[in-house]
Amino acid sequence: MIISTVLAGKLPIVSILVIGLSINASGAQNHQTSDDINAPEDTQKEQFVDSRITNREVVDTGVNQENLLDNRNLWEFLQKNFKLKYSNLDEKLIQSFEKRYSNPPEYFERVSKRAYWYLPFIVEEIKKRDLPVDLAIIPIIESGFRPTAVSTSKAVGLWQFIPSTGAKFGLRQDWWIDERKDFIKSTQAALDYLTFLLGEFDNDWELALASYNGGVGRVRNAINVNLRTDQPTTFSSLKLPRETRTYLPKFIAIRNIISNPKKYGINLYPIPKEATIAVVDAKSQIDLTLMASLISVKPRVLKDLNPEYLNGVTPPDGPHDIVVPFQLAATSLNTLAKKAPWVHLKWDIHRVQKGENLGAIAAQYNTHTRILKRLNNLKSDKIYPDQTLRIPIPRIDEEKFFFDSESKVTLESNNLENGDIQSKTSKSLVIRKNIKNSIFRVGDGIYYAKNNDNLEHIANLFRISVEQLRELNGIDPSSEIVHGQRLIIRKE
Repeated sequence: MIISTVLAGKLPIVSILVIGLSINASGAQNHQTSDDINAPEDTQKEQFVDSRITNREVVDTGVNQENLLDNRNLWEFLQKNFKLKYSNLDEKLIQSFEKRYSNPPEYFERVSKRAYWYLPFIVEEIKKRDLPVDLAIIPIIESGFRPTAVSTSKAVGLWQFIPSTGAKFGLRQDWWIDERKDFIKSTQAALDYLTFLLGEFDNDWELALASYNGGVGRVRNAINVNLRTDQPTTFSSLKLPRETRTYLPKFIAIRNIISNPKKYGINLYPIPKEATIAVVDAKSQIDLTLMASLISVKPRVLKDLNPEYLNGVTPPDGPHDIVVPFQLAATSLNTLAKKAPWVHLKWDIHRVQKGENLGAIAAQYNTHTRILKRLNNLKSDKIYPDQTLRIPIPRIDEEKFFFDSESKVTLESNNLENGDIQSKTSKSLVIRKNIKNSIFRVGDGIYYAKNNDNLEHIANLFRISVEQLRELNGIDPSSEIVHGQRLIIRKE
């Protein structure tokens, strides 16, 4: 069941879409091999910050979660509901693909693990459209359930959309975002595309799936050739490229493995039938790395769940939807609602000084020249004195980001009561690791002094004393700071 709940009154600036599945008992052209991302294991060990947070405590979904927590998982639901029928397929070819996908078994097990985040939504969307649930296994062929997969023909995402087909079905692709990597929007687009293909070929799923791989024109041309020679126009009778001819045998082989994994020595990673993720609407531009720090989860987690944001931030004009693990839904809402001034992306203005160059300015603000050029519509690296440049803030050095998996943040600690997660990052704060004790503190960082800065101003900015600031940086009381001076900032 998909439920949209706006928490009006309590958390007015954000809304949440809970994506789950309520189960009763009853384009893309190229296959891409994928690497393991191990997201579900990380989820159990590190992402779900407080084990006391149950599904019903996070948000009222309207679904009786306890009734869903029986001994059957989503794979078993698929096994019981596969229903597409196929004719005259090459059994030996199917068996060869069964062997290829199941040997070694670890490959298929890794793929089933990656499906943890995506499969509940995909199955729900398929059910909502009254389509065969068999379609849920297409991403195994296309991308191995890896939303960042890219083929040699530039097909991208779980469903492997090439740029033109993605654009045709409403997937935005620009410098900020590539919605072919957005598993929610790409799933909806893929099902729209498959529905279109089914209509093009008179409800023949074999031809629809073949054209999903090879293209409508190629399949239509093969049909026309057979019509001219009075030959059958079924899938198995058509003269098609090898990749398209093997698409359905691959599909059946994968379905056979899922239907009887023990036969192939495979243990499918268990996937629940309820929500594994939630979608939070941040309402304005937001930095994924900073948000990750505030909800105490590794930046990689949010970036794995939101790979469509190509630069780690949402576009200025939206969308601002952020996918988070379901158990972190309420924590994320709290963070966005009560930490909005420090989570949302803002801009600084830098006035170019004589002798400065774009590379030096990028280094000063811990960003990249290509980002500054893009944000300021610069066609070259050339800049001039007194020219103003927009600088993105916060500027976070991801390589120095550290998360202590032993630390715990409860729902209560996200109510702006915890000083350790309050940080004025809007003035060039760079998150870094405290190597001595390996404990991540959002308040740790580096600040580069600006014109007219003084120690008192900087100390107030980061809520530390002037004496602490001097001690941390070895600054004599009689000394002054200068523009560009590197200062260590740390809240005790």
